[in-house]
Amino acid sequence: MEFFIGTCAKIDQVGIVKQAEDAGVTHFGAGEGPLLFSDPYQYLALAARETSTINLGTWVTNPLTRIPAVTANSHATLNALAPGRTFLGIGTANNALRSMGHSPASIAQLDDALRVTTGLLAGRRVTEKWRGKERELEFLDKDGSWYNIDHPVPVWMAAGGPRGLEVAARYADYVAYCLGPDPEMIKLVRRELDKAVADAGRPPGSVKLVAVSWFYQLRNGETWEDGVDHGFASGPISSCLTNIGFMRAHAAELDPSIVEASAAAATAYLGDPNATEQPHYLDTWSKYQKGLDQSHRPLITKQLCDYWCLYGSPDEIWEKAQGMIEAGVDMLSVFLSNPFTAERDIADIGTSILARA
Repeated sequence: MEFFIGTCAKIDQVGIVKQAEDAGVTHFGAGEGPLLFSDPYQYLALAARETSTINLGTWVTNPLTRIPAVTANSHATLNALAPGRTFLGIGTANNALRSMGHSPASIAQLDDALRVTTGLLAGRRVTEKWRGKERELEFLDKDGSWYNIDHPVPVWMAAGGPRGLEVAARYADYVAYCLGPDPEMIKLVRRELDKAVADAGRPPGSVKLVAVSWFYQLRNGETWEDGVDHGFASGPISSCLTNIGFMRAHAAELDPSIVEASAAAATAYLGDPNATEQPHYLDTWSKYQKGLDQSHRPLITKQLCDYWCLYGSPDEIWEKAQGMIEAGVDMLSVFLSNPFTAERDIADIGTSILARA
């Protein structure tokens, strides 16, 4: 069974990648946020030295904090350390840019960055317009002494709306989408992705759907509240943030109550754009993916947890995981929302899911 784990890059915690590999995890991604986490490329380089089979990549990088040529070089360099095990995970950078007070990259910027980056990684000469000038680019090491572009680097794209799916359909091998165990939401995203792939002229099934969920294995006597307090914490809000545009566009096909609840949580997290006073972005993001921020606790309801999270007893988790695959997901993924409980969560994923596959 293929299974993906993503986490924030924490440079003194590289050992969890080997733990994940030993548990049967096939893909591991390190998050990028210049003001939030350790640098993912240093983290992944160390992980490449400590592992032998697990696939490694960014989860996710973006077109703005690093220009495409630098992103391509970083992945080609990692590919030299982990040949054939490197992937490129990229998105618009909701957290990396917002935590610096900037808007995420536009879909058009992501589209063009993928064109340049994938072209370079494929060994082609590409044209890029940068700083008002149009120039040709290509990797200049033809002998593979400095980096590796001989082994393909699959593209993983994080998407959260119809335009994102269109770009993913053109460039990606995998599209990762925040999804929980709700079958109707999964079927809706699956349908829209398959349509985008067909419109892009690619064969059916050429872009795999990866569900990004928030995980917690309940102990005896624990409830969903313990899942929030000790497990996935503010994770469900992240799913609301990335999904709300898509959900509103397809509101007629979804339960109105979950659309309303997701919109309310996203708005409360970011702040009402029409309000006179806005929370400072540094304060908003200061506790992101570090466990539960108590100010978020009132925003996280059982409805959101049930919809966006993969949690419960080991039997319940396995049943939900199977249901997600049956509804149309090609691969399951968990983003660990608290690095300080990562070892526990990886062990639980191993026993509740991977050991049963």
